[in-house]
Amino acid sequence: MAGKRDEVTIAEVAEALNTSKTTVSRAISGKGRVSEATRARVFDYIGKGRQDAAAPLRTAQQGPTNNLALVIPKHFMRLDLPFLRKCMGGVWNMAAQRGYDLLLCYAGETDVGQLERQLESHKVDGVILSRTMLHDECVQTLQRHNVPFVAIGRVDDDKVPQVDNDQVGASAEMTRLLLQLGMRRIAYMGGCTGYTVNADRLRGYLRGFSDCGVQVDQKLIWTGIETSEQRIDALEGALEQKPECLLCADDSMAAVVLQELRARHIKVPEQVKLASFYDSELLISSTPQISAAQFDGERLGATACRMLLDILAGKQIALRQMQGYQVILRESTK
Repeated sequence: MAGKRDEVTIAEVAEALNTSKTTVSRAISGKGRVSEATRARVFDYIGKGRQDAAAPLRTAQQGPTNNLALVIPKHFMRLDLPFLRKCMGGVWNMAAQRGYDLLLCYAGETDVGQLERQLESHKVDGVILSRTMLHDECVQTLQRHNVPFVAIGRVDDDKVPQVDNDQVGASAEMTRLLLQLGMRRIAYMGGCTGYTVNADRLRGYLRGFSDCGVQVDQKLIWTGIETSEQRIDALEGALEQKPECLLCADDSMAAVVLQELRARHIKVPEQVKLASFYDSELLISSTPQISAAQFDGERLGATACRMLLDILAGKQIALRQMQGYQVILRESTK
C-alpha cells in the first residue's frame, strides 16, 4: 500500500484491517489499551517501522482535542430543568478535573446535524448523551463514527457504556407506598414514552400496582404529554376520572399541575393528593411540599464523564452502571 502513494488515512487502515478508527488511532499514538498484535498489524499495513510509523499517516485530528461533547435534546432549550443543570454540572466538574473542556451539542429526535458536524471535524474526543430514546439516532450516529461515548439513560445494547438512575425501582416504590396508604385511583401523567426515562417510569408505575395485586385503571394513564396545552388537557381528563392522587413523571409537570389545581380551587392534599417520580427544588419549595423520588443528578453526570474518560484512557469499565434513589413522602400525599 505504501508503495502506491505516500500516505494513507486512518479510515483506510481501519477498513483494511476490519477494525475501528479508534483502535487504529490508539495503536499509532500509543495511548489507550491496544494489544501488541493489533499495534503490529497497523504498523505492518502502513509499511513503516514502529519508530517512524506515525509520521506519514494523515489524520484529520492530530492528537487529542481535550474536548468532550454533551448532547442535549433540542426541546430542552425551551425548558428550565433542574435535573439537566445538575447533571451538566457533574459532567463539567469531572471533565475539568481531568483537563478537558465541555462543548454543548443539541440534537432532535431525528436531527443530529450538529453532532455529525462535530464528529466529522474531529472537535471532540468523546461524547456524553444526556438522554436516551428507544430508537436513538444519536447512538447510531456515534456508532457509525466509531467515537467513544457514554449514554445517560437506558440503551438496549449491552455493548453501549451507560449509566442510569434506577427509574423503574424508584417509580415502583413510590407507587407501592401510595397504594399502601390506601389510595387506589392513582392517575399517571407522563411525557413521551419514546424517551427511555419516561418509558421506565411508566413501567415502574405498572409494576407497583402488580406488586400490590391491584388492578390498574387504564383510563387513569396519560402519556405523551410534552406541551402546556397537553398538560392541561391531560389534567382535565384525569380529574374527570375522580382520582385520589395525581402521580407525575417529573418535577416540572408536578409543579404545573399544582399551579393548575390552585387555579381550579382544588386543594392538595385535602381534595386530591400529588406526587412526582422526580424531585427538585421546585417541589421542595412549593406549598405544600410534594412527595417525590430523589436522585443525585450531579453524581450521575460525574459518573458518566468518569466512565468516558476511563474509556479514553484505555481502562476497562463496567458497561452498565446503576445509581440509587430515595423516595420521600411529604405533605402533598398526607
